[in-house]
Amino acid sequence: MIIRGVMLGAALSLAACATGPGAARSFDDPAVQKLYNMSTPLYYATLKVANDVARSCPRYRYDAILDAELNEKRNEVGRGSLSAIPLRVAIETETGVSERSFVAKHGVELTGADLCGAADAETLEGTALSALLVPV
Repeated sequence: MIIRGVMLGAALSLAACATGPGAARSFDDPAVQKLYNMSTPLYYATLKVANDVARSCPRYRYDAILDAELNEKRNEVGRGSLSAIPLRVAIETETGVSERSFVAKHGVELTGADLCGAADAETLEGTALSALLVPV
């Protein structure tokens, strides 16, 4: 599952390179910095939850360009996709924890629910997850 996720991330990264002028937020944005500074397992868990949220709310899209830019910067310091494979068990564990935490925090389910309210709340809080959500 994690390898599939890493491959999806790589595919999104390549797609991001071919579209648009750049990420919606700059690297200096505090929410982006929170995301950049996360441990590898928490980082990938946050990407997964952000992707789920964006898919379940038509008012937001997932910022694949920011994802690709962050992955590149994190690879430079040994915390990107190149370091994720040996950490797959930790990433899977952290993803489960992050998903349950998100569900409990917002009182929603990640599948089959409208997550726009949760996305709005994350954006208002300026969370790391919100850095990956772009209003459409």
